[in-house]
Formats: sequence, C-alpha cells, structure tokens
Amino acid sequence: MQVGARDAPNAMAVLKIKLSILTTALVALLSSGAASQTSADRRDESSPAHDTQRRNDMGKPAEEMLERARIRFEEESHKEMVERADEAARIGDEILASFKKHNSLTRDDLKRLERLEKLARKIRGGAGGSDDKEELQDPPNKIEGAVQKLAELSVNLKKSVSKTSRLVISAAVIERSNDVIELIKHIRNFRRP
Repeated sequence: MQVGARDAPNAMAVLKIKLSILTTALVALLSSGAASQTSADRRDESSPAHDTQRRNDMGKPAEEMLERARIRFEEESHKEMVERADEAARIGDEILASFKKHNSLTRDDLKRLERLEKLARKIRGGAGGSDDKEELQDPPNKIEGAVQKLAELSVNLKKSVSKTSRLVISAAVIERSNDVIELIKHIRNFRRP
C-alpha cells in the first residue's frame, strides 16, 4: 500500500510540472504575439472598439490552446493506462505459465506479482479509484486456482481498460483493479508458512 501512496503524489507532481510548463509557454507565446504588433495597430489602440475586440481575440486562442493541451494530456494519460493494462495481462500470463512449469511461484514470479500490483494500483488511480479496502469475493482455496484466476482477472482488466475512453471514469476498471490487487495479497498469503 505504501507503493501506491508514493505513486499518486509523484503523478500529481508530474501533472503540476507539465501544467506549469504549458502555462509558461502559453504566456510566452501570447507575450511575443503582443510585442509583434505593427505600428498601424498601435495607432488604433486608442479607440474603445478596438480595445474590446482585442481583449476578445486574445482570450479565444489562449483558451483553445489550453483546451488542446488538456485534451492531449488526457489522451497521453489514457494511452499510458492502456499500455499498463497490456503489460498487466502479459505479466498475469507469464506468472501462470511459470507456475504451470515449476508447480510453484519462483522468485521471478514474486517480482512479477509486485510489478502487477503496482500496475493495477496505477490503473485504478488513473480511472479515478482510491485505496479502498475491498475484500476479495470467494477467494480460491489453492494457489493453483488463485494463479489461474489472477491471469483471467489481468486479461479482464485489459479488456475493461481498452473499452474505456479517456472521458469516462469506469467503475468496471476500478473494480477489476481492486480484484487484481486483493488476489495478489491472497496469493502472498499462500507463500507464508
């Protein structure tokens, strides 16, 4: 749980940095546009009609630039979430294949479990979910069943993320992420003597 708590502030810090860079670039762009006015425009500045028109014209491009930047940021964030879901499904399959081969979880499998949990937490956070405590419904009694179910849940998580657009907060994605996280905790309990 500490990993997820650390990732959220880092993601917010990155968001704040990107937004401040974008704002600075926008201010610089608007400043350079204002400085490049011709002398004919400067003579007309004294008229009240020109002043009102100029204020209206300056607002629309700035708003459009900010809106485009926001949309681009959301698209990039959604693309990252889809990539995380793809990786989560791949890791779930790798853990299952390794378990079938070795009939137990290897050290590499435990590292994969940790990575899968991080991915699920990031996906859940990106979908608007929080670190709620939800119990896993009907957990498998044996590790074989738990590993099989983890692979299935990872694929279902990928499908849910793929179906969701950047404009939607998906309860299904949040639920699937929580299920993956709780199942990983359940699998770790099998490993304890």
